[in-house]
Formats: sequence, C-alpha cells, structure tokens
Amino acid sequence: MLRCDHENDTVPTQHDIRTATMRHKIHSPIADESPPILPDDIIAAIFLRLPVRSLLQFRCVCKSWKTLISDPQFAENQLQLLTANPTIAHQHLAFSTVTQTCKIVSFPVKPLFANPSSPVVPISVEMNGRYHILGSCNGLLCLYEFKLGCVRLWNPSTRLMSKTFAVIDDIVIRCHGFGYDPVNHKYKMLVVMGDFNEPATKLYTFGENSWKTIQNFPGTPPTGPGKLVNGTLNWFANEEGFDCNQRVILTFDLVKETYGKLSLPKQDNGDSIFNPVLDVLSNCLCVCFDHSGTLWLMKEYGVTESWTKLMIIPRGNGWEARYQRSFRPLCILENGVILGKTPCSSLVRYDTNTGMYNYPSILGKLGLKLHVYHENLVSPL
Repeated sequence: MLRCDHENDTVPTQHDIRTATMRHKIHSPIADESPPILPDDIIAAIFLRLPVRSLLQFRCVCKSWKTLISDPQFAENQLQLLTANPTIAHQHLAFSTVTQTCKIVSFPVKPLFANPSSPVVPISVEMNGRYHILGSCNGLLCLYEFKLGCVRLWNPSTRLMSKTFAVIDDIVIRCHGFGYDPVNHKYKMLVVMGDFNEPATKLYTFGENSWKTIQNFPGTPPTGPGKLVNGTLNWFANEEGFDCNQRVILTFDLVKETYGKLSLPKQDNGDSIFNPVLDVLSNCLCVCFDHSGTLWLMKEYGVTESWTKLMIIPRGNGWEARYQRSFRPLCILENGVILGKTPCSSLVRYDTNTGMYNYPSILGKLGLKLHVYHENLVSPL
C-alpha cells in the first residue's frame, strides 16, 4: 500500500489504492519485502486525474494526502490540466429549479455518450434561498439569489459557497456575463441594468467586493448571458443600420475591460443568417446556424480566418425536425459524436459517422438553461 503519515491508524483500503493508482500495479521485487513507496510527485500526478468525490474521501486517509489535496496550488494544477485537455470524464451539466424550494441539479456528461438509452440519475442539492445560475467558469457557478438580490460563487463539486457577495440594486438585468480575468486572477461579473433608454453597465470584481460603472455597450446592448472564451465574454449583436446578414459578435475583454467585435464565418452561397446559436465547444467559440445546420468553430480566438466548418447537422422529417431546431452544442467527442440541447429541453446526441440521432434523458425534468462545468477543487472563498 502507499505509505503515509497516519491519523488514528487509518490506512487506505485496497479499493482506495486501486483507484488512486489508476490500475498502476505496484509489484515488490521480493515477495517478503514491503511494497515500494511511490514518490510524492507520482502520487500528485495520479490524484490530479481522479474525480473530486474520490479526492474528498482521500483527504481523510492521512495527513500528507490531506495537505496535498487541500493545497490551493493542487487545485490550480488540476484546473490547468482540465483546461489544457478537456474531456467529458470531468464534465457535468447543471441547472436550477425553483418550486417550493430551490435546487441545483447536476449530472455527469459521460453516461449520456456511453449509454444514451439508460436515463442518467441527477444529483439535486437543496439550496437555502432561491437561486438562478448566471454562468459558470473554472468549475464555479455564479448564482443570483432572487430574494436578497445578491450574487454568490458556488462550487457544486465541493459544495462550498463564497462568503462575500455582490448586491444588485435593480431587478431588471438585461444582459450579464461571468468569467475569469487570467492576468489579475480575479473573477468578474458584468451586468446591464435598467430600461432600453437609459441602460447602466456595471462590473463587479469578486474578492474586492467592488462595483464600478463602465462604458455602455456600443450601439444597442445585447441580451442574455455572455459566452466566455479566453478571458472574453461574447454575445450576438446587430450592427445598427444593417440587416441580419451583417450580424456580428460583440465582445468584452475582462482583462482590458474594453469592447470589441468579431465577424461571423462567411455563409455559403450568400445564405441569410437565421436564428444562429452562439456557444462554447472544446474551449472554442462556436456558431450553429439553424437554417443550414452548419456548426462552425473558431479554432484561434479573435482570428476570423480560423473559423472552421466542423460539421453539418441534417434536419430530420416530421416530429424529429422539431427536436433539432436551434441546436445548442454542449460537448463533443474526438470521434465526431456531439451532444446538444434543443429549445424544448431535450438532449440530442448526433453521430456524424452514422448520421444517427439519439435522445438521452435524465430521471426527472430537464431544465431550460443548462450550464457546462468541469468538476474540480477550485475554491469560491
């Protein structure tokens, strides 16, 4: 077994060792000798790839493991690994429900790909308040509490919530975005409040517990949540004085706190742009055009020439066509299988190799707004 500094004579079980070493067998050269000890850096490398639930259990094994797993640098290394190599193994989908009580519901993505015919069992966490998810970043969910009008950060994997919070003094939020400033290492939230004639754009920096009023969006402000890529929030916006074919992507840089614009990919044969969907796929900005079913990926953020046609999702006939409209991509595998969502709250799994559709489900009702997050140990405190 792995040697550690014991607390209360607690030792890892055989199951713990098999899980922690990820099937790396430890053989003793001589049967009568004690097994060799894995170096600390090897143990850390193994732990970085384990699920959060296992890591939380392993903190109770011994002092050295607790110190390693509780170290903020370990959480940072885990986040960097997940960001550089995003896989569905640690990806989850989350949504909020508000009935008599508020719950945050989440479920893993991997079973939806592995066996779409078996409903996935979600995990529900009852919240002390009525929360709506504004966005996700680095495994943290940005939650808006209706009654108090405040915003908190929450890690659904560790169940930790930030102590400080932002108070929004206007119940009308027309536009919002949540993300991470990688230069100053701060989480920030942008909101546009007020009516159409006199909108107020404000930026909140978590940790500093400070609001500041910033320049309004150029032209008409967008609506809805901004999509986070490379430290920048992104929305669809219409150029004033142009038709829908001149639609652009409006951006806000969380580091420089400045606005910008990106051009959409050029349409084949000058097709009209109708009901496009803007989202994030494999850490890249993506656009799905409803009229053609074409999915585009911006391989290098900010470089218009890097728009790449990823696939065309064909439309079915009859009732199936209704489920395929306004396809919102959520996750994709390297083998060309993609998972998405439709406006009628149905999950759709499409295999580009076979052209086949599946409709995976979860036990219970699926929320209207799904948020993708990577399970990790990042602290919201």
